[in-house]
Amino acid sequence: MAEADIEAAAAIQAEAFGGVLADAVTRYREGARYTWRDAWVVETAGEISAAAIVIPATWWFRGCSYTVSAVAGVAVRPVDRRKGLATQLMRTILESSRGAGRAYSLLYPFQHGYYRRLGYGSVGLMHFWRLPIAHMRDQPRLRSCVRLLREADQPVIADLFARSLRELPEGGLERKPSQWQARWQQDEKWVVYDDGGISGYLVYRTLPNTLEVRELVALGSAAEQGLWSFVAAQIEQRASVTCHSPLSKPLWATLREPYMFDGPQHGFIINDVAGLTLSFMARGVDWRIVLESRAYPSCAGGLLRVQLDDGVFGPQAFDLELADGRGSVQPSSSAPDARCDVSVFSQLCCGAVTASQARWYGLMDADDAAVKVLDEAFPSGPPFIAPFDFF
Repeated sequence: MAEADIEAAAAIQAEAFGGVLADAVTRYREGARYTWRDAWVVETAGEISAAAIVIPATWWFRGCSYTVSAVAGVAVRPVDRRKGLATQLMRTILESSRGAGRAYSLLYPFQHGYYRRLGYGSVGLMHFWRLPIAHMRDQPRLRSCVRLLREADQPVIADLFARSLRELPEGGLERKPSQWQARWQQDEKWVVYDDGGISGYLVYRTLPNTLEVRELVALGSAAEQGLWSFVAAQIEQRASVTCHSPLSKPLWATLREPYMFDGPQHGFIINDVAGLTLSFMARGVDWRIVLESRAYPSCAGGLLRVQLDDGVFGPQAFDLELADGRGSVQPSSSAPDARCDVSVFSQLCCGAVTASQARWYGLMDADDAAVKVLDEAFPSGPPFIAPFDFF
């Protein structure tokens, strides 16, 4: 994309997704996360017909980091829709990402089925909670360590978030200093858990009768319990709290009565406590980088011959050898031990499905020995991206 294309690209995206055109133009010119240099367009007959943003980013998952392309704002001019331009654009972006040595491509889909045909798998599984504050646990001793954020705390918070990416298995996206600067200017409220040093923080907004948790990061049990106790103490002003969390957080277990605030009832004593939501999709772009960058459980070992069906890059076959917590990848010409499409293998690598589950539902063809190794190498537990980092 050229700088001269900014107005046309921003207009296409504003029409497709809503928002203020002037704001879209400003983001292209001086955005905290991307500029026009990170965008792609399709030109037909001298006019811009389609546009997309490709944000270079670092993604952490299970303690390992990956260079990725975060694709956003894929939009086609109304008069040019249903002509294959979006697919043409996405294929070009994927080819470019592979050439740039990116491990994964990530995106938030307008339609999961469309992007699945391009090899993306749904991996961002989260729980959405709407919990009754009256049933939350309040621990005054831990709550006493919660205080308001001070301006001097800001570098500590940025460092704490970076540590959480490395130390918590669900990971997330790294943030640039410019993103933090934009974050401090948002209309959000902050508290920190400080028992002699900051080990957690909570970002929230207040809505009528509801407290909306925008982000909660805690590197210790006491910090997380103290921050939730702060929420529990808001009972006089708020009836419920909402948040998205990784699947690994059993918040229902902390409630005196485990059910969703004003949630549906599915029988005499059967009530919803959370909703399962799907957020982002991922697809492997360079499998050598994907598989050789990650750390594997020490129990995972052996040689696997894998074949992937890929509608963008064509069929791919490789040997994956696992030993001492690391993996090595070499091209293969042997009969595969496991075969599936690239979207399923992307989900497998991201912990959204296991090999046993994929084979059970007919998504993978593999023998018992291969499934055992894959289950050990890629345990269940999907990644998480905080709402502030949605793109």
